Amino acid sequence: MKKHVSCVRTCLVKEGSVLYESKSGERTITSPREAADFAASFFNGADKEMIYICCLDAIYQPVCMEMTAKGGSSWCNAEPAQVFKTAILSNASGIICFHNHPSGNCTPSKEDKSLTRRLKEAGELLGIKLWDHIVLGDNRFFYSFKEAGIL
Repeated sequence: MKKHVSCVRTCLVKEGSVLYESKSGERTITSPREAADFAASFFNGADKEMIYICCLDAIYQPVCMEMTAKGGSSWCNAEPAQVFKTAILSNASGIICFHNHPSGNCTPSKEDKSLTRRLKEAGELLGIKLWDHIVLGDNRFFYSFKEAGIL
């Protein structure tokens, strides 16, 4: 018995761009503070938790940014496959995961810690390093898993 198999093409679709330059005048992200400042505009006025992934090239320059998940007022689920799909398609060397806490409290939950662990493990298997996972709160406050020594 014969069966038809779909032939497909997978590609990224550019939806726009944002201008990025660090305080040092470079196009690289050199610290969690720079990363948090870069990502903050993507979360302005958000009343739901969202997860964004910033894909980085080999010298830590942002290549692209994508919202990979959107949840409710106090939760957001993301699977590693969703997170790394764009990183693979954009030939990223690494990623920074960002998500917000609409409550303003940037203390990571146990689910945030679990997601970080899973992303780190998946990234190691794929050869795409998880550089940081940053939780954004109110008034430029953030929590960096890298600064906390977890990554």
